[in-house]
Amino acid sequence: MFPQQNGTAGASLQSSANGRVRIARVPAVLKAFKLIETISLSDRPLGVSELSRRLSMGKSTVHGLVTTLESLGVVEAVNGSKRYVLGPRLAALCSRSENQTDLRQVAHSALERLAAATEQTSFFGVPTDGHVTILDIVHGRPTLSISAPVGSSIPLLAGAVGKVVLASWDAQRRTTFLRENVLPAFTPHSIVRTDAYEGAVAITQSRGAATDIDEYVDGVRAAAAPVTGTGHKLIGVLWVAGFSRNIDDARLDEIATALVNEASEISSRLGA
Repeated sequence: MFPQQNGTAGASLQSSANGRVRIARVPAVLKAFKLIETISLSDRPLGVSELSRRLSMGKSTVHGLVTTLESLGVVEAVNGSKRYVLGPRLAALCSRSENQTDLRQVAHSALERLAAATEQTSFFGVPTDGHVTILDIVHGRPTLSISAPVGSSIPLLAGAVGKVVLASWDAQRRTTFLRENVLPAFTPHSIVRTDAYEGAVAITQSRGAATDIDEYVDGVRAAAAPVTGTGHKLIGVLWVAGFSRNIDDARLDEIATALVNEASEISSRLGA
């Protein structure tokens, strides 16, 4: 007899007439995997029609798979089109090395150094599906710390973090996104004009880090820097946030510089 199988994803064990055990595959899982594999092997973004043809699946089936995978950050549309490449969430999962070093483990020591040096809260997150999910957090001085639960998320365009994310996009994708979406006014200091936001993104690209002063949360200043992997693809964002009363302009610049250094070190370890 075979022991009971618990937690088997995508397949179950069944006995055939000749006593051999065969794997019963779950069609939806198999189709999703084949779609991801096809996108990963393509040298260009693929649309639903082409995926349907390559996979010999109906367009409605492919559309449903793509929509679900896009919502999870596993695939993403390019330049506001309906052509897809692998998304940042999958890149983050695949960033594990051969010895299964977790991305959070790679970033954690940097978070600890930043929290100790700045006395503020340091964060590491991954952009997925219109937001940034917090994977790890280290607090600075308890009386000064800002907090957020690991696993929670902030909006894609939240302050310094949003500038870093959009700075990683190509110009056409960014322009299309900004033209089709209204910039949110989180506070009276939020950047809501497209041209001003483009200017802030340009500064972020030049400097390698972004800052915000009361733009996402009134009374909070933050700085952020990108963590990239192979091909300099954005994998995550490293940021520090603290109450404005504790961070003047000079200190914010120092924090931004420290973030650039730490993010660069993490990125080099991830193959950037």
